[in-house]
Amino acid sequence: MRTYGIERERFIVDSFKKVTPSIGILLPKVHEIARKNNLPEDLFSYELFAGQIEDRTLPCLHLKDLRKALCQNEQIILEAGRELDLSFDYSEIVEEKRVSCFKVNPFNLRHKKIWEEISSKKRIAASVVAGVHVHISVDQEKAIEVLNSCREDVVNKLISIGDHSSMKRINAYKVMAETKGIPPIFSSFSELMEYINKKGGERNVWDLVRYKPSTKTIEFRMFGSTENVEEIIGYVKACLDIIES
Repeated sequence: MRTYGIERERFIVDSFKKVTPSIGILLPKVHEIARKNNLPEDLFSYELFAGQIEDRTLPCLHLKDLRKALCQNEQIILEAGRELDLSFDYSEIVEEKRVSCFKVNPFNLRHKKIWEEISSKKRIAASVVAGVHVHISVDQEKAIEVLNSCREDVVNKLISIGDHSSMKRINAYKVMAETKGIPPIFSSFSELMEYINKKGGERNVWDLVRYKPSTKTIEFRMFGSTENVEEIIGYVKACLDIIES
C-alpha cells in the first residue's frame, strides 16, 4: 500500500501584521505543546528563513488519516501562537516590505553557512515563498518511471493546480535554486542514486519532483502554501494520478 505525507510551510506574523523572524521562540513552545499532546517533536521544524515554521505528517495509509494529522498539527501551532501573541500567514508568497527583518533560523549550522554564502537577492527569494510538499511512497522501479514522466508539461500542470500567485512563487524559487525544476531522465535506479550523490545528498537536489532515499518517496515540491486542508488533499490526488498513470 502507498503512504502519503505532507510538509507545509507558513509565515510567522507578529501583532503588527509583519512577517517576523521568531522561529527561535516559537519552535520550542510548539515542541512543548506537542509533547503534552503525545506528538513527536520532529513533526515541527524550521526553514532557512527564521520567519517560517514547517509542520509535517507521519506517513499515512489513508487520506482521512492525512486530514486528521494536518488538523492536529494546526491546532498545536495555533495554540503556541496564541501563547506568544503570534499568528500565521498561509500565502505562498509575501511582499518583501511585509518582512520586518531577514534572518536565518538559529538552529541549523548548514543553513547558516548557506545564508552567509548566498546573495541578498537569493536570501529574499528564499524567504518570501512558502509551499506544500507532497510525499508518496514508491518502489525503485516506480521512482524511475515517475521521474521520467515528469517532463515540463506535467510539472507545469501540477504547478497550475497549486499556484495562487501568478507564478511569482515558482519564479522566486527558480532564482534561489538556479534550476528550471525538471528532473533529468534516468535509465536505472543506480543512475538516479549517482545523481543524488553527486549533488551532495538528497537535500541538495532542487528539482520540483525528486526522489528521497531517506523516506523512499517521490516528493512533489511545486505547490503553494494554503490553509485549506481539502486543497492539500487535492494536491495529493493530483500527484497520485501522475504516479498511477
